[in-house]
Amino acid sequence: MIVRRPKQSHVMNKYSQKGFSLIELAVVLVIIGTLVGSFIGTLGSRIDTSRLNDTRDQLEEIKIALYGFAMSQANPRLPCPDADNDGQEDPAGGGVCAIQNTRGGLPWQTLGIPRGDVWGSNFSYWANRLYTGIPPANFILTTDGTNVGQIRTTVNAGGNTISNNVAAVIFSHGKNQYGSTDVSGFARPAVPAGGAYNDERENQDVDAVGPVVFVSRAITDENAPLVFDDIIIWISEYELKGKMVQAGALPRD
Repeated sequence: MIVRRPKQSHVMNKYSQKGFSLIELAVVLVIIGTLVGSFIGTLGSRIDTSRLNDTRDQLEEIKIALYGFAMSQANPRLPCPDADNDGQEDPAGGGVCAIQNTRGGLPWQTLGIPRGDVWGSNFSYWANRLYTGIPPANFILTTDGTNVGQIRTTVNAGGNTISNNVAAVIFSHGKNQYGSTDVSGFARPAVPAGGAYNDERENQDVDAVGPVVFVSRAITDENAPLVFDDIIIWISEYELKGKMVQAGALPRD
């Protein structure tokens, strides 16, 4: 007796092959999606790092421009902050600055440098009033600006003072741009309320009593317990005096 195997349907075989191919395709698409997602995440991180480094380079160039400005004056001084977003120090020619107890805008036109950071926002700037005066109030080697301006690691409990003899502060508002103005003069969103933003808010509030305090610390994102992405640099009064002496703009004694 001959036992015959039932023949596999050609139609069923064809659809089985098609089904297997679709499964393979789905697996391939999942792998590609994972790789693309990873690449996009890495690319975004690299772009953020590049922008951060570019902004730090800009801040160093601004610092050099401020030294150059001070050296170029008949009596060395720093420019006042820009109070009305026109790129000029206020008042023109220095003196008693229109802004003293909080940050203003960087007077980029007065300094003759490009405006704005890599995110299209204006830099903020504060200058110690003892270093912006015109004769006879211009600074000398014995000028003591201690505790007029202060840099801290945080305004929250446990924060430490980094510097208490600050002559000038320049900073970018970072990627979130909170509290800045764009290069066209339009206001960006304010720093949100809440304790998570205490340090960013400190860099923009008015300190009418005591030192004008600024915060400089590690950058964190919006998901962190303490949000901070300001990129800040400062000039100590000793740095400023040292540069002026080197340039012959201040006598050594």
